[in-house]
Amino acid sequence: MASKKSILFIMAIAIISLQSCQKQTSTFKNYDDFKTINADFIVNSKAVVNGELLAAYKCEEKVKDVENSIPLSWANVPEGTKSLAVVMYHYPKKNNIDEVNSYLLLWNIDPSVTSIPYKMANNPNWVMGANKDGTAISYTSPCSRGPGKHTYTIALFALKEPLKSLPKKSSVLVNYTTFMEAISKVEVLDRTSLTFTDLNE
Repeated sequence: MASKKSILFIMAIAIISLQSCQKQTSTFKNYDDFKTINADFIVNSKAVVNGELLAAYKCEEKVKDVENSIPLSWANVPEGTKSLAVVMYHYPKKNNIDEVNSYLLLWNIDPSVTSIPYKMANNPNWVMGANKDGTAISYTSPCSRGPGKHTYTIALFALKEPLKSLPKKSSVLVNYTTFMEAISKVEVLDRTSLTFTDLNE
């Protein structure tokens, strides 16, 4: 029969192991409250008018889980930027940032790039991650089913270096969590965003 000291030792080891496992959970920063440093650093989309997503860009047709991507453009990338990254996301449960859906993940975009035309997000000149459901390398278009306003954010990051911790080739294994963890490991020179709503009657 084990002694009290042995039992206490085993319990201590178990607690340390549990703490170690807990430290491996996601620790990426939430950038929702990031204040854009350079006011002229902006991101836009012709698919968004007066803060609302145009109907023509909702619920894009899926072809083998791939959808046409939203058109994007930006201007005045900060000096010193070595790489750009884009994420589009939505909180399905209001006031709960612990659950998030991502619709577009792009990284290692050259700072000389100023736009991504409609349908052209999957481009060999940069890298793309998984769609919302993690089933394909693709964009996912907003297709809200519930009534009311559904808010989406497109964030553009100006980074001091490329995201070396992510694959150099597009990968379905990169989701929102791995993407944001990679962002948190490099210096963010600036972040700008476009927030819009998908309104269902």
